[in-house]
Amino acid sequence: AYIVAEDLALRQIQQEENLPLIRHVEIGGSAFDGIMLDHDLITCIEVAFVVEPTLRKEKADSIVRKVATAKRNLLKARSRLRIRTMIVVVTQLEDNEFEELRVNLKEHTFNRDQDFDSVEVRFQEFELLQKVYLSD
Repeated sequence: AYIVAEDLALRQIQQEENLPLIRHVEIGGSAFDGIMLDHDLITCIEVAFVVEPTLRKEKADSIVRKVATAKRNLLKARSRLRIRTMIVVVTQLEDNEFEELRVNLKEHTFNRDQDFDSVEVRFQEFELLQKVYLSD
């Protein structure tokens, strides 16, 4: 289910952003589920599939470490590239659980680190993604 969720979520993001999206790529020594390129801005994308109203601490910490490593290594290389982070959370939750997850992620998980300044969290519903992309 995770592989299908990741594939469908990345398809959706590419369609919404209308930018080239490269899957499973390494930037600055860190591997990401995908990246989008827009001039000198690289959007690093990580997909998380959740069935409970929490994101595992290990997953969140891993994302923070990856982005910090990529930024640090690009800075060392004197690259003019800028990095933005997008977390795509694919869910299978009830409405009340979804709201709990959304609040936890935005208030606690990714706003706690000063170096993690440009994080965008997007939510996708697994069932809806399947209807859109697997019904053809």
